This record gives sequence, structure tokens and C-alpha cells, in this order.
Amino acid sequence: MNLMKKNRKFLFDTNALSSFTRESNDGYHAISSKVASLNNSDELYVSILSLYEMEYGVIHTKNQEIIKEMRLAIQFVKDEFQIVPLTDSGAKIFAELKEQYREKKNIGKKALIKHNVDLMIIATAIEIEAVLITNDTKDAIPIIIKACRSDFEWEDWTKDF
Repeated sequence: MNLMKKNRKFLFDTNALSSFTRESNDGYHAISSKVASLNNSDELYVSILSLYEMEYGVIHTKNQEIIKEMRLAIQFVKDEFQIVPLTDSGAKIFAELKEQYREKKNIGKKALIKHNVDLMIIATAIEIEAVLITNDTKDAIPIIIKACRSDFEWEDWTKDF
């Protein structure tokens, strides 16, 4: 009997990437330990949107030491993660998620705009059938989406296991 485990897919959001790519950040050691415990067949992904956000972080800061750290972090992500582009099918999932989130939170269009990138990254995780790795629950986005979607899974790897 073949007991080989199926490869698992994990898509990191920008907050989890930030924790994982900078040793000074909270959660770095917990995420590093979790990644080290993965099987060789497991796959790590990142949305192109996270790279966009990371690049904005470089431009936004004036601290040269932080810029250098962030450039190294961006290169690390490019080297170690598979980068997922935005797609037509992901756009459809995003539209569904955005409406589900709006209905559950009972918020207007203007308030909803600030969650677009988070919802696009969640849509990407659903599209590629990956577990979203996030430590961003301040607006309960992954919690609410999980309550609406059986095809969505998320985990917070910043906590020690």
C-alpha cells in the first residue's frame, strides 16, 4: 500500500510574509519552524499582490536599513515561493467573496474598498486550492469567509505549535 502524502499548497498573505521574511518581526520563529516541518512535496505560494504591497513598503519608508531588509525579503520571496498571477477565474471568486463579506459585515461599498487586496488574496487561495497562511484577523475577514465558504481554509502560523 502506497502511503505517500498528497502535496499540500500554502498561500502566504502579505502579513504572514512580513512575519516570515524579517527575523525581528513577531511570529518569525514560529513560521520558520512550521515551514521547516513541511514535507518536500508541500508547495509555498504568494500572490503577485503581496509583492506589490512589499514594493510599496520599500518606497514608503525612508529608512535605508529597512529598505535593504525589505529588498532582501522580496528577493527571498521570489526565490522560495511560486508567484501566482491574477486571473479571470480568480476575479469571479473575488466578486463572490466581496459580496459575501459585505453582507455578513453589513458595510457599505466605501468601507469595503479597504479590504479589496485581502479578498483578492483569499480568492487566489481558493482558486489554487491552497490553505491561506495569515495572521491578519483584525477585521475577521478569514473567519467570515470560512463561515461562508466550505472551499476555504486558513491557518495562523505565527503561534507556536
